[in-house]
Amino acid sequence: MAIKRTGRNGAHRPWNKEVSPLLNEMPELLSILKEVREYDRVRLRRRIELLANHLQAGRDCRREIEQFIKLALKARERSLVGVADRLKIEYPENLPIAAHRQEILNALKENQVIVVCGSTGSGKTTQLPKIALELGRGKFGAIGCTQPRRLAATAMAGRVADELQCTIGREVGYKVRFDNRTSGDTVVKFMTDGMLLSEIAGDPDLLYYDTLIIDEVHERSLNIDFLLGFLKRLCRKRPELKLIISSATLDAERFSIFFNNAPVIMVEGRGYPVEDFFLPPEDDEELSSHIARAVQFIDEIDPHGDILVFLPGEREIRDAADLLEGRKFFHPATGGVLFWRPMLLKHRLPFPGFTM
Repeated sequence: MAIKRTGRNGAHRPWNKEVSPLLNEMPELLSILKEVREYDRVRLRRRIELLANHLQAGRDCRREIEQFIKLALKARERSLVGVADRLKIEYPENLPIAAHRQEILNALKENQVIVVCGSTGSGKTTQLPKIALELGRGKFGAIGCTQPRRLAATAMAGRVADELQCTIGREVGYKVRFDNRTSGDTVVKFMTDGMLLSEIAGDPDLLYYDTLIIDEVHERSLNIDFLLGFLKRLCRKRPELKLIISSATLDAERFSIFFNNAPVIMVEGRGYPVEDFFLPPEDDEELSSHIARAVQFIDEIDPHGDILVFLPGEREIRDAADLLEGRKFFHPATGGVLFWRPMLLKHRLPFPGFTM
């Protein structure tokens, strides 16, 4: 930054001896802008512009320069560069998305927005933040990952923290309603769609993030639609921001067209085998009886492994559990277990050992 001090008649005026040593540190301080977070960089640039105007007007800016130095040094202490660099990135080879890692890396490097489309279980939710980290994202702002439900956000944060071998609430965290487990070192942050929307009020340009991953966009909730519209406008304002749209539907062209023909990466396959069976209810059959018949049907097809049952609410779970209590569906050698879960947990990670 070249700043010239002039008097009222335009003649050069020498700097005060007490100010000159501070100005000599400015080149080093300005280099800090390359390391700090985006929201610190914006704030420091505004300070520099104001300081330059005051110096140009011939004002005594010793106190302002000292304050700028303190702000710049504190901003460097908050930098995520060192935190992101020490995370160990590894990819489970059994996940289908691992085979598309380089393709996603190249697309994200060349484009501001990409669309990743793949079946549930392909590993998109847990591996996309790591791919962004490998590209060098997460150093000038957090990598934000949205989920439609709070249970999914907390579960995914725990899984990614385990894979990156870090502590939940530190390098990887989550923020949902009434629960905020993030810190100043959080590089990957999971949250609900509604939580990201609420943050816009205090951070209109979302400067806290340098990368955003909007997951499960195929659900097309009101929150997701609001976010997509807002982020399309924000991308024009913040060209350095990277945006990943993740969907489990094959109708990804709509999202691509909406974001100015963003490239689409198709991830085929699942991380575990899935086979569908349909067992229509009988006449006047109650839900609990239908479940009992389905469990018997599954046990006859494959007696190995456990069974996970999703039901609308607690009452349905209790009715079905009471009906099945004491019945022997599993062979003694397999040791299978019947698990009950409300339907709100359907986005949690698949449990190992389940055959259906």
